[in-house]
Amino acid sequence: MDVAGLLRLNIRRRAPGQVYVDCPICGDRRGKMNLNTAKDLWRCNYCGEGGGMLSLYAKVYGVSNSDAYREICDALAVNGFSPDYTVPEKTAPTEAEQSDAASVQEVHQTLSMLLSMLTLIPAHRTHLQSVRGLSDDEITRFGFKSTPPPFLCRSLTNRLVKAGCRVQGVPGFYVDDNGCWTVKFHQRTSGIIIPIFGVDGLIRGAQIRLDHPLKDKDDPPEKTGVKYLTLSSTGKRMGTTSGSPIHFVGDPCSRVVYVTEGCLKADVAHALMHRTFVATLGANNTAKLDELFAFLHRNGTEEIIEAEDMDKYSNEMVGKGASKIYALAARHGMRCRRLTWNPNYKGIDDWQLALRRKEQKMKEDPGMTFKEQYLNGLCGLEMLEACTEKWHAMKVDSISLRDYLGLTEQEYDAYLQTAPGVSFRSCWTVSVKCSGFVFISWIWSMARRAHSPLAALTRCTRPAFSSRRRRNTHSFTTVS
Repeated sequence: MDVAGLLRLNIRRRAPGQVYVDCPICGDRRGKMNLNTAKDLWRCNYCGEGGGMLSLYAKVYGVSNSDAYREICDALAVNGFSPDYTVPEKTAPTEAEQSDAASVQEVHQTLSMLLSMLTLIPAHRTHLQSVRGLSDDEITRFGFKSTPPPFLCRSLTNRLVKAGCRVQGVPGFYVDDNGCWTVKFHQRTSGIIIPIFGVDGLIRGAQIRLDHPLKDKDDPPEKTGVKYLTLSSTGKRMGTTSGSPIHFVGDPCSRVVYVTEGCLKADVAHALMHRTFVATLGANNTAKLDELFAFLHRNGTEEIIEAEDMDKYSNEMVGKGASKIYALAARHGMRCRRLTWNPNYKGIDDWQLALRRKEQKMKEDPGMTFKEQYLNGLCGLEMLEACTEKWHAMKVDSISLRDYLGLTEQEYDAYLQTAPGVSFRSCWTVSVKCSGFVFISWIWSMARRAHSPLAALTRCTRPAFSSRRRRNTHSFTTVS
């Protein structure tokens, strides 16, 4: 702590044998730097820098370790330089006793039962549906719940204990000032609880998406504040650290696995893309990926897709975290490629949700005729009947059905063919240039059936563009 005192580091919170301070290296002011006073080590969980206390002083002042040692000695007046006065020894604050972590099965049992006691308030459900694009079934499957009011924390814990669950050693649980076990939920940190699942399907912890981001009074106006907190009771009496677990959603035997930051982001992206996702709790919090990648490689995973937020190109800390994913994948013999997308969307979930909504909007009101929609691969022949019914419902004489559908006279006559037993076949050769693709000699075969005008069109050969569109929905770019 001598070096911390010399650097006048702002201490945010204390824990047994360690303190959390603002990082003087990257300038982050959220207490992301951990100082381990027992081992004289430090590490910033935001920028990823770390080392011994001597190197911390050297990095801050841009000097060598030997110069740093001399300057520290001079400042502390040690190593032969006697102080002119003595400072009364201060009594160190009593550190709260911590609990050993419970087993994975015990953590899963306790947190699963806790979540079963909670509900999801309407405001949180609306956010997950309208902002995140999740359905009710997906919300239920992912297990999202709302944080309980603080006055219920002790009674919820008592119910868990009576049900045979172990709370000691489970992240979030601790002994309060009255000597009673409780769980760490506060009004200031209310929000949506996001269960963190391991690759084995067991709950390893939880993350909270805060209703109101936490901001420090010294934070600049442009900073949005802390949006997510991991459920942890470190520093509390008999509390336990979260351990920074890795979130996994999808198939453990998947050939391709995507890696991003944030559990909610991974869940939403999985629901939209139907791909397997791994989520860390921070861009540089990649230590536990090593063990997971080893497991995935044994299970048959061949490729890792790095899908960190698009600010990896502008934020040095996010970029460092993305680079670590490449190194870990290579260590375990897996390929690694980078996924990039429209930079107007920061996260992969934002980008995929925008694509889905655009597709839905075009289906509802494409601004195209049936023929244009079909040529662009936006619908099938079954849409022809729906367009016809929509035209009838409009009850307007300003546009004919043929013009509304975008058909030529020959095509429209084939559509209206009613003579029993008559079949019509015409070759429709079109050249359409769209995004560099040219389609030539598209054959549209039509056959009349007596009971339905729509059936006059038999299933035709689809243009190659539609399949190309589907393949490109989740395309990625390799950045060397």
